[in-house]
Amino acid sequence: MRTRPLNPSRRLLACPGWEDDGHVQFDHLQAALQPLGWTCRRANLPDAQWPAAARARVSPAEALALATADFDALNAQEAPGPCVSAVLGFSFGGYIAAHLTGLRNIDMLVLRSPALYPDDTWLQAKESNDVEALRRFRKRVHTPAQVGVLAFGSLFRGHVLLVCSENDEVIPPPVIESYRLAFRHARSLEHVILKSADHQLSDAASQDAYRWEVVRWLIDKTL
Repeated sequence: MRTRPLNPSRRLLACPGWEDDGHVQFDHLQAALQPLGWTCRRANLPDAQWPAAARARVSPAEALALATADFDALNAQEAPGPCVSAVLGFSFGGYIAAHLTGLRNIDMLVLRSPALYPDDTWLQAKESNDVEALRRFRKRVHTPAQVGVLAFGSLFRGHVLLVCSENDEVIPPPVIESYRLAFRHARSLEHVILKSADHQLSDAASQDAYRWEVVRWLIDKTL
């Protein structure tokens, strides 16, 4: 008698944004995904709950090391069958999540309003960035040849969900377009605009819409 294939083990690492206090949003997402067989973990990245002095010293390179350690811990337990690995990132966490695709085998990537930074700031404390220079940098569309994280994106062959807010006051459209073009060789790419939403998803309707899009997409890609 033929043995029935085992359902894949599903694991999701969520990378929060720099100003993110979204433990509640993560808890809601985790509650929606656990009944579907997902094991979720929130990366220990600098966020709104970190002490200001500690957060001020962290560079993107150090944040990537933290996220990589969390990814490895999440996936350390052996599964009896196949394993599906997903990473989700918001803003600065999206920037880190996109880098992670170049270091680990990832099947699915969710980026919400991912940030973008010049490569020469990689080893600097993130909070030491020149705000005006960064604003000018983000007003232009960049290519994988110009920015390292976009180069990682151009090599990614998994599924990508790119989510942006219609009224995002932090991440302008050229940044989203840079990521969209970088992931053109992905196995699939879906771009969703959250109507009337701001960067932080400060209203419940926007949070619900985002969570619905993520859960819908993950279900679709794991059927």
